[in-house]
Amino acid sequence: MPFANTSKTILTPRTRFTSRNSTFWIRNKPAAYVALSQFFGALMNLSARLVELEGDGMHPVQALLMRHSITALFCSAYMWWNKTPDFPFGKKEIRWLLWLRGASGFWGIFGVWYSMMYISLADATVITFLAPGVAGFICWFALREPFTRIEQLATLVALLGVVLIARPASLFSSSDDENSTTEPPESGGIPGIDHEATPEERLIAVGIALLGVLGAAGAFTTLRTIGKRAHPLISVNYFGIISTFIALSMLIFAPILDIQQPGLRWVTPTTVKQWALLLPLGVMGFIMQYLLTAGLGADKSNRANSMVYTHMLFAASFDRWVFGHRMDFISGAGCTLILGSAIGVVMLKKPPTAKQPLDDVERHGNLEGEMEGSPMLVPDSGASEELRLSR
Repeated sequence: MPFANTSKTILTPRTRFTSRNSTFWIRNKPAAYVALSQFFGALMNLSARLVELEGDGMHPVQALLMRHSITALFCSAYMWWNKTPDFPFGKKEIRWLLWLRGASGFWGIFGVWYSMMYISLADATVITFLAPGVAGFICWFALREPFTRIEQLATLVALLGVVLIARPASLFSSSDDENSTTEPPESGGIPGIDHEATPEERLIAVGIALLGVLGAAGAFTTLRTIGKRAHPLISVNYFGIISTFIALSMLIFAPILDIQQPGLRWVTPTTVKQWALLLPLGVMGFIMQYLLTAGLGADKSNRANSMVYTHMLFAASFDRWVFGHRMDFISGAGCTLILGSAIGVVMLKKPPTAKQPLDDVERHGNLEGEMEGSPMLVPDSGASEELRLSR
């Protein structure tokens, strides 16, 4: 007598391993995108710093103009060619959020690039790491999004690691700094590579950097609020266009109003090296902003925000291989703390339980919405089905 057919599927160890890896990747893909965006962000900051030092110097506002105009051109061309839904203005109900995201994002990057003229790349970078914590608190307070004890602890540990790496002179001052007799550059001029910032210049630079922290936190918060309601490139396009308008306005009106002259003005690049440093700014900015927007928009927790700390790892590597700064024990310990806290948030985050169906449905809907808006976030059908079954 023939045996009855059975539809029961036998899972081999290899199948289980692949299934678990697929589920893990889908769940943590937004965090991975944010980490990758930080690599391109670190490359972009390095190029911007070299642009400021090349030749007679170039004000960061002009570098921002070049970067954002190229980014906006890339975004507009890509979305027009692919007929992206809601291009170019996005949905009417979130346009004010997109405008806010663009304006706050400009001041976020301006704070970093301006401060790099008077403080080191490490010091300028370390201040930016106040932004994710500020954004996490704002999202918890205003949007009622989760900010768990583990994430809070990881943020504090990462901040400690950042301080160990950078050791900003404003916190770790020495008598040599107090006895410095370096002459300041011409008023309104671009400081050279050998310039040592005065206490007043450092104070102003740190103040501008803190303004950038508020701008970056505002950008993070608006991205989390927008979520799946806008294609990532629409948000990036708003950022590029608004920033281009702000930077162009500053370059036009600064000479007329005699603000920060003769530094804040348009300087036509005269060497191949200047063009080689300027043009990639837009490409790297485009890639960074797309990955950052896609990652933050697809994540309802603070895991993606925490991955922003990997930026310091890349910055420390550039300090070693580009500027020849060897990492000592304290800096190595700081890198370990940053990397450990970032990985810890991803590994220790518990998936939604059966007792929280509303949170699970919300997260599932957010993933599906982001997949529809961004082809890069679409997994294969088998992996998607496996995720649904696991839940």
